Amino acid sequence: MTIRNIVFDFDGTLANTLPIIVNALQRVFKEHDGFDLGYDDFIRLAGPSELGIIELNLKNRERLEAATEQFLLHYEEKHHEFVEPVEKIALLLKELAEAGVRMALFTGKARRTLDISLAKLRMNLAFDQIVTGDDVKESKPSPEGLHKILGSLGWNREDTIFVGDSNDDMEAGTAAGVRTYAAQWMPAVQSKEYATPPLLTFYSVEEFRAFLAGEVAGFEG
Repeated sequence: MTIRNIVFDFDGTLANTLPIIVNALQRVFKEHDGFDLGYDDFIRLAGPSELGIIELNLKNRERLEAATEQFLLHYEEKHHEFVEPVEKIALLLKELAEAGVRMALFTGKARRTLDISLAKLRMNLAFDQIVTGDDVKESKPSPEGLHKILGSLGWNREDTIFVGDSNDDMEAGTAAGVRTYAAQWMPAVQSKEYATPPLLTFYSVEEFRAFLAGEVAGFEG
């Protein structure tokens, strides 16, 4: 089976954004709830978007709007301090597009934070479709977002793969019936081990490129 379509996760897969997410959440929960949020707490709460995590878990409900706006402001202002562009990823996406591969994003991020990251990282690639945490009723590991992409774009499952870093990604891709692969090439990823095993795990972008060279027509790797 060849690969004609690729759906990517974003955080921990296309960009190392987890550090700024955790930092901004830590600041919000500390200031508004007096809670010291650790990385394990973040993993436990992950699933909804960043803004969804605040909405669902902030105990001081009167401060919800202020906490949300503070998160967004901090995320944007400090983005450059925590997140660096990954040139290997940018080049990979460019060359895949040139080879005629169609690409989409399925991310649990909020649309507002995704737009900030795409602008900051200058990832102005025209994805065929972007589904965020704001666009689904059920967050990952539900395959709802993948079903939306496949249905609206008319992509065949046999020609499509999903690439992500978290156990929720593996579950969502497997439930959607698409070949699902794990990316472990970022310094920070959401899962190191998977209850739902991927078909393959790639520990570097170079490994993924070599794999794609044998699966994608016109892509030399």
